[in-house]
Amino acid sequence: MKIAVIPGDGIGVEVMEAALHILNTLDLDLEFIHADAGDACLKRTGAALPEETLEAVGEARATLFGAAGESAADVIVRLRREFDLFANLRPVKSLPGVPCLYPDLDFVIVRENTEDLYVGDEEYTPDGAVAKRIITRTASRRISQFAFQYAQKEGMQKV
Repeated sequence: MKIAVIPGDGIGVEVMEAALHILNTLDLDLEFIHADAGDACLKRTGAALPEETLEAVGEARATLFGAAGESAADVIVRLRREFDLFANLRPVKSLPGVPCLYPDLDFVIVRENTEDLYVGDEEYTPDGAVAKRIITRTASRRISQFAFQYAQKEGMQKV
């Protein structure tokens, strides 16, 4: 399976190095396609998210993305738009043997990823900044349907 790897900036480089170390120890048929994005990429190439990176992501079955610095909006918002990455899944689960305040946690947060403040429609004013928060019925319905279908597929009892 082809996986695009975009370390990005800052801690993303360290996190990606650790993630790849773990993935390389597994006996999986993975092909990593290394790509570039973020502040350092912007300084080096003039683009925070070059076309070659978009092509690599388009060719891959999955993408591992580290972090982006000042250019985060340019990178993340564009990736979400280009590839219609509307659903952000955040699983939360307590693990046996790991001390936890709530030992029976097992749920998934499903968040809409393309609207609200993620639209990136912002402007600076003399006193600060203004960001438009856009929420449409279409996107709200789509993320709701996704959440219900995901819960059904995973055998979850509540949404």
